[in-house]
Amino acid sequence: MKGKLLLVLLLIVGAYLYLNWDFQIPDDLSPEQLIDTAKNVTNSLGETSGVTETPSSTGTEGSTTIAENVTVLTSDSGTVIRFKTEVIDESLIGVAYALAKKEHENGSENIRVEAYFGEEPILALTIENGDFDNPVFEDIRRPEFRIETDLGLFDVLVHNVTVTNDTASVSLEYLAGEDSFWRDYARMSLAILEDAPWVERVEILYLGERNVSVSVSSNALLKALSGELSPGEFGDAVKIVELEKE
Repeated sequence: MKGKLLLVLLLIVGAYLYLNWDFQIPDDLSPEQLIDTAKNVTNSLGETSGVTETPSSTGTEGSTTIAENVTVLTSDSGTVIRFKTEVIDESLIGVAYALAKKEHENGSENIRVEAYFGEEPILALTIENGDFDNPVFEDIRRPEFRIETDLGLFDVLVHNVTVTNDTASVSLEYLAGEDSFWRDYARMSLAILEDAPWVERVEILYLGERNVSVSVSSNALLKALSGELSPGEFGDAVKIVELEKE
């Protein structure tokens, strides 16, 4: 069971398999070269609305704060425990499990524990019928927050994340050298798509001396991952547009 819990936590902090993806962009596909060839291409970037997900409650017939950052909500169908954390690490699992155990000792059989980072939902543990041998852990982060935290694995400074039904767009500064941007680009795009798998296109707004929109369709990204597209074909599928600075 410990291994299963650690796996859930690793997913939350973003240790995904895409970090080992060896797909490479051709060396001659440089940002400067693509910017120059795309100077005459215009791109309309309309405003998009963010998608927000919040954890649901099973009822609030009774509500008792048992500590400064822990709240217990009780109803006939079960108990929901919510607590806040300042650090996202392996301690989340232990805290959630311990809180569920304590509530079980108080007589609750159906228990849900939710961890929050500030106001952001992070992790949920569900115990049904007092079965602690088969706990269910969930990543309950909003897509935007999930993308932002997962991109923290790369040498970037994320400015904004917008997710719609069609597009996931991230504006960021890439802090590593330009020569390594394309090495990370496919991995970052795949990380974004993994966190918002319903979108049809993934866009990274590269902020720097020249602001550039680099986007690719989800279909092309998945084909490249499976080997159906060669590096050159994937490069052809990437759309590069230089943006005017505000």
